[in-house]
Order: sequence, then structure tokens, then C-alpha cells
Amino acid sequence: MTRFHMSVCALIWCAAGALPGVGQSNPWNGSWKMDVSSIKYDGPTFSVAMDAEGYTLTRGGKAEPKRVCDGQPHTASDGTATTCTSSGSSYQVDSTKSGQPDVKATVSLSNDGNMMTRKALISPPGGTPFTVTTTAKRLSGGPGVSGTWKEVHFEESAETGLLTIAVSGDSVAFKETDDEKPILCKLDGTEVTLRGTSTMAVKLEGSRTLKVTYRAEGKIRRENTFELSPDGKTIKETDVTPDPSPSTTSMLFHKS
Repeated sequence: MTRFHMSVCALIWCAAGALPGVGQSNPWNGSWKMDVSSIKYDGPTFSVAMDAEGYTLTRGGKAEPKRVCDGQPHTASDGTATTCTSSGSSYQVDSTKSGQPDVKATVSLSNDGNMMTRKALISPPGGTPFTVTTTAKRLSGGPGVSGTWKEVHFEESAETGLLTIAVSGDSVAFKETDDEKPILCKLDGTEVTLRGTSTMAVKLEGSRTLKVTYRAEGKIRRENTFELSPDGKTIKETDVTPDPSPSTTSMLFHKS
């Protein structure tokens, strides 16, 4: 499962049919359906400090630059223009890159102020826009969004719940559950460039473990481990995202 911070990449596609001799003899090969009831998510903890001028988000002990919520665009050094507008206990953040839509996010609180929902519309370059909704539970603080929070749930509109794998020789056509088409990779961990500095690598570790590693600017952004059951009917996926927003997600897939 590729979370939103990676799936915005414009991927290099290769259809599974391009692999010669792909059949069902390899136990990994086929379509795998996610068991939604098996999903377990241990999300990151973060804090928000908001005042009349705007807010500051802190993750992993590192504070991000303060976001000024005056309804005016503010341009960062990378050319991203961000406009924040606040209203009571909620706020909206719109960002563009080179004049094109990037992310439009709305943050709101539940009536009792103990749950925070962030709904983001992400517009990847050359790709289809999709939404990511995360829910966080208040650990401490207040009033409003100020305080310490822990993510407890997320949803992605592009999520199909269907994983497809096609191994042939030393290569694999690998399609995660929120990708449109498979990506062709070697099984020895060789990196494939996705976009810019973003890469993906797939490595077969033993006969029943596949590890998929995503990097950006040379740093690991997420590692997904897929474990095939002895009877070949189930795959357990465990996704680990490192600091500054550490999280772990696990789920089961059944052969469909």
C-alpha cells in the first residue's frame, strides 16, 4: 500500500503482460484481495501550536516553519505557494507548484474537540487527483487544534484493495493497491527511478518474503514487507514509515 506521500509520483509503468512466460506456477503470482477487517494502523504522534496568526506543526521533535493563516499566498524556496485560511477551530491549506494545483487540505475538529480530521485532495503531476483522509485522536492540550495528537485512521480514495504480482525469472511486475498499473523491477533490490529523486526497489529475501523499499533524496521513506504463507493462500503486508512521522500498518491479502 503506497501512502499519499509516495503515490503522488509519476511512475514508470510496465504492464504485467510484458513479462514473458508469466504463469501461475510461481506462488507469488496472481491477484490478492485485501482483508479490510485485518488492517492495523499505528500512526505518528504530532503536535500543533496555533495562535491568531497561524500555526506551527511539530513532528519527531522538529518544528516546521510557521504557517501564516492570513488568506494570502506565501511562496517557499522550492517555489511552492501556500495559502492558509482559518475559521474558528478549522483551517484550509491550498498549495500550488509552478502555478498548478498540488494539495488542498481541510482540517476540522469533532464537536467535542477530541478528534481531528484532515482531508487532502492531492493532484500529482500528470496523474489523477485523489483524496487522503486521516483521523487523529487528541492526547493532550487545547483549545482548538492546539495540542498533541496521534493518527489512528486513514483512508485513500485511490485504494482498490487489490494487489497484483507477476514474477518471471529475475524480475517482477508489481502493482500496489493504489497504483494504476504495475511497475517492472528486478528482484535483487535494484532501484527503479519513479520521478525526480524518488525510487522503488523490490528484493526477494528467501522464497516467501518480498521487501519493497521507497526512497526519496537517498533516504528511505517507507519499507513494505510482504510475507507469503506456507500454503500460498495468504500474504501479510507490513508497512513501516520512519521518522519524522513514524507509523506501522499491517494487513492480510487472500488470493482471489
